[in-house]
Amino acid sequence: MELSTLLSVLDAPWIDDLIIWTVAGVAGIVGLAVVVNALDVFFDAG
Repeated sequence: MELSTLLSVLDAPWIDDLIIWTVAGVAGIVGLAVVVNALDVFFDAG
């Protein structure tokens, strides 16, 4: 595979969508972990 072919594949529009959805998914998982941790601290204090 030539380098120019590889770069044209990486420049495809679906790569941008994949990156956006991956970042959104990771942010959602981190947010969920923060909420669960906060609820755990809240219920353990009570």
